[in-house]
Amino acid sequence: MTMPQTLPNFIEDLQDPELAPMLSPARYISLLEIDVETLARNARVSVSAITTTPGDAAIQSHLRDNLRVIKAAYDTSGSDLAKSLRWFRAQSLPAFGQRTAEQAVSAGRADDVIRLIDSLRGALQASPSDWYKEPHVNAKQRYQKR
Repeated sequence: MTMPQTLPNFIEDLQDPELAPMLSPARYISLLEIDVETLARNARVSVSAITTTPGDAAIQSHLRDNLRVIKAAYDTSGSDLAKSLRWFRAQSLPAFGQRTAEQAVSAGRADDVIRLIDSLRGALQASPSDWYKEPHVNAKQRYQKR
């Protein structure tokens, strides 16, 4: 599956007519280019549940929480889906013990991540693309005098 350019198209691509109105875990895996084990671990369900019971409440709740956080990042990023997803999956967040937003959502902290995005948006008038730094650059390196 090709990654859509906008959040509405991304959400549309996550919907499978056979599962409507639920979101498709298989399509989420395909769009984010992750494996089923990663989604199962993050949703805290078995690998078999992803494929045999995609409508399971825990799976659907996890996918919806991911979408809420991605939407908050997207709305703040100037509607840049690629940057929002990169931030969601790769940016370590000091407020969450250097976990990514994706990992924080997995730990049940979607609302806290959304509050972080809202506070940063208000305080910095920045977008997630401004927050995104290459993962290999640590804070000490980033702020060293040159």
